[in-house]
Amino acid sequence: MLGRCFCRPQRNRVSLSPEERWNEPEAILLLQRAGKLVEGLEASGARMLQGDREVCHARLVAAHDARNIAAYRAALEGYVGGAREAYRKAKRGRIKREGS
Repeated sequence: MLGRCFCRPQRNRVSLSPEERWNEPEAILLLQRAGKLVEGLEASGARMLQGDREVCHARLVAAHDARNIAAYRAALEGYVGGAREAYRKAKRGRIKREGS
């Protein structure tokens, strides 16, 4: 999700749309919620592959450094999505083993 940028420089910066502007309290809340979701999914023993986890973290850091809340939100959604997918794969593996 690239978002919309307006081409009006403000102090050598590009003006971001309201949904992209950085909001530290919202960022903290989003990170806490995503952390709880991932923690719950990983409590089952299912973990994302290390490479996938590193990509998610890199996206989070890049969005934070860019101070773009829309990109940060998308990175967190990707992180939670990756944890959900790892959980589903682990669950399918358990069902197959139990059925054999």
